[in-house]
Amino acid sequence: MASRRWLPFALLFAALALFFAWYEIIEFPRYSIGVLPAVAIYACLLLLVVLCLAPGFAVSRQWLSRHVRGPLGASSSIAVFLLPYLIYSAGTGDFRWWACGRLLAFVAIPFGLFAAAPVRHSERMNWQDGLILLWILTPVLFGKIGGIWNVPVNLDFMSRLFLTAVGSWSFLIIRGLNDSGYNFQFSRVILGDALISLAGFTVIAIPLGFALHFITWNSHWRGARAFAFDYLTIFLFIAMAEELFFRGLLQNLLEGSLRSRELAQACASILFGLSHIRHAPAPNWRYVILATLAGWFYGWAYRKHRSLMASATTHALVDTIWRTWFTLH
Repeated sequence: MASRRWLPFALLFAALALFFAWYEIIEFPRYSIGVLPAVAIYACLLLLVVLCLAPGFAVSRQWLSRHVRGPLGASSSIAVFLLPYLIYSAGTGDFRWWACGRLLAFVAIPFGLFAAAPVRHSERMNWQDGLILLWILTPVLFGKIGGIWNVPVNLDFMSRLFLTAVGSWSFLIIRGLNDSGYNFQFSRVILGDALISLAGFTVIAIPLGFALHFITWNSHWRGARAFAFDYLTIFLFIAMAEELFFRGLLQNLLEGSLRSRELAQACASILFGLSHIRHAPAPNWRYVILATLAGWFYGWAYRKHRSLMASATTHALVDTIWRTWFTLH
């Protein structure tokens, strides 16, 4: 009976494995790449997916929490996190010491700090939390996550998956943060929250976007399959990472520190908005305004039932709709 508890994990992993296999079969013929590099990239991607999924199911999260403890558990986890790059580089011949060193630093500092200096107040922001959030987010905000996976082209989505896995393991497994909402479970209630949040944002954001000369109408509709594909890739590679850090971690921990759900939501939304300031033309204050507004609605979807699936669904729908029907000025 215990094996049935692992069934949702296995089914989701299998579905994603099939999706990425299909995507690789379609995309890789465009590049001069052999079978061995293609297999290595696919194996690397699947391992990154496993690392991202593991903290998102109660059964695997509990298993990891029991086995990944203290400095020894953190050290073994660091070794596991280097495996994807080693598999990728062995198959592609694209091993770079500086790239491997960056990945090692990305994972070793959060894991090591939480293991060596456990937080004293698990329900609110501690100095360790602030340092690690800055450590993980800074490379993303300043565009320093590229150039690691380069075959057949820059695969920066690999870095996004890697940092999502680092963040979820650091806080949920090694630190022991509870109630983050990082659970890969969908329901009609969660979908309803996401759609209500989407409607609220759309009613305000589209007129405001036109008034600020931030967006223009420019339809790129390529059919329902292309829309669904764009949505899924944005959900996996952008929305989940950003929602984990800004809602599941930052907003969550600020609630405990500020003792106010609304104030924590507002602070996380403002910081989310400011994270877009470097988009061209920088400083892009129009983007900051719209992203702050979006962050408020994502935060509402998240805290309604404490689900990152709700906020990430809204987030991915917003990005997909804007990519499909609008162009940024």
